[in-house]
Amino acid sequence: MAKVRDKATDIMIKAEDRLARFYALSDGIFAVIITVMVLAFKPPTGHDFRALLSLWPDLVSYAVSYAFVAVVWLNHHAVLRHAQHLTGTLALANFANLFAISFIPFTTAWLAESEMATFPLTLYALVFLLVQGTYMVLMWESYSHHRENRGDAYPRRWQWFRAWIMLTVFFISALVVIMPPLFRLGLLASFLILYCRPDPFLRNPTLHR
Repeated sequence: MAKVRDKATDIMIKAEDRLARFYALSDGIFAVIITVMVLAFKPPTGHDFRALLSLWPDLVSYAVSYAFVAVVWLNHHAVLRHAQHLTGTLALANFANLFAISFIPFTTAWLAESEMATFPLTLYALVFLLVQGTYMVLMWESYSHHRENRGDAYPRRWQWFRAWIMLTVFFISALVVIMPPLFRLGLLASFLILYCRPDPFLRNPTLHR
């Protein structure tokens, strides 16, 4: 009996170790993405406030992108705490999500350089849409590892409700190109309203990793 318990314990430890390495790899990729985005900044050609002001497309797009990556990271951690072990679906969904996020520095730089032209802004919004879609797959797989109890029912419904809202908002921002650029960018930035707190209904601190 003791041998069976020891074997089960070893399996749990190995599963937790694999998840910890998985989390560490994901965090490293997030750090690289943010660093690349910062390095894309170029100093203004002039040496006065007007020259700095001319960089407003860079500053605005960078602020939205940085906030988006930061909030995605917070929610990424919140949803992965439900995962109990590393599965193929979880790994693929996570890498697909990180792949989509990795395009943000490129689209941010192009959007700023174009001064928020229509097509770069559309591509920028499509990346947000792809990030949200892959994140929802990650949600589905992570939640499947943790059996829902009565206390989880409402929080999970809220998580899915706001996920579908944001997917719709990103879809509209990507496709409705007749809207003013700053309004489209404002729609993309609206994720801060719903996602600034990853899990506002969390009451059991033991679920955190």
